[in-house]
Amino acid sequence: DQLYGRSLRLMSQDLNRFGIATSLADPTDAAAFAAAIRPETKLILLEVVSNPTLRVADIDGIAAIARDRGILLAIDNTFTTPRGFKPFEHGADIVIHSVTKILSGHSDATLGYVATKDPALRKAIYDFAVTTGMTPSPFDCWLAERGIYSFELRYDRSEANARALADHLATLPGVKRVLYPTRSDHPDHNRAVSLLGERGGHMVSFEIEGGRAQANALTRGAPDLAFAPTLGDIGTTLSHPASSSHRALTPEGRAKQGISEGFFRVSVGIEDIDLLKSEFTRAVAASQAV
Repeated sequence: DQLYGRSLRLMSQDLNRFGIATSLADPTDAAAFAAAIRPETKLILLEVVSNPTLRVADIDGIAAIARDRGILLAIDNTFTTPRGFKPFEHGADIVIHSVTKILSGHSDATLGYVATKDPALRKAIYDFAVTTGMTPSPFDCWLAERGIYSFELRYDRSEANARALADHLATLPGVKRVLYPTRSDHPDHNRAVSLLGERGGHMVSFEIEGGRAQANALTRGAPDLAFAPTLGDIGTTLSHPASSSHRALTPEGRAKQGISEGFFRVSVGIEDIDLLKSEFTRAVAASQAV
């Protein structure tokens, strides 16, 4: 149940119209996944690192369950990317990426990809995509190819900035908690280190004291940060999930995921880290002055 808001909507609402039922379970708990499986279950979908709470799924445990039950395992590797995690090496049957994000890296292309090693499954996916028009334009493909040339450089710089920004945010008065997978205080730290090593990725989430008023003050106090739900750009973007990506959830649904009115997600770019630290210091201070 730790998924991007639109993925949750797709699973819990849209697929129902096609007679496809969905069960939700905590991806950090393999036993919960095992309990949620029905006799008719055909597919398990996981994010390696969840959006936006950055919880780390028990990939190996759930992969073992999927293998034992004969269920396909699809892994969304958008946050961790091929540089941070290799899903096929951990039992994935299908790997999904939003190429729009850091793989392309410039917020100017809209496309994604689905990969599998199984020829029959690959043909079925290809035929469905072509039949339903899920094909990107040639220009989007060109933009993505251009971006991938610099992906390694961009990802490494963004990751280093994210690690430093997470440590800085944790020192600021008014910040209740910081989520970054490889920090020692992350709830899934041991699993993150086991799966990802030191590759914590380019995403940071944090929660401030207060509610919507304080959150609004923070965004106003950060005029040089792009306020947008997208991610993976060379420039840092700030997102407020409660009013954007997860606004369709009930307050109880957001609370279950750990998304409060004071919760923010940051896609860290390649800017000078000292400038980012200064910008967030001012923004958090502004939030606590309300």
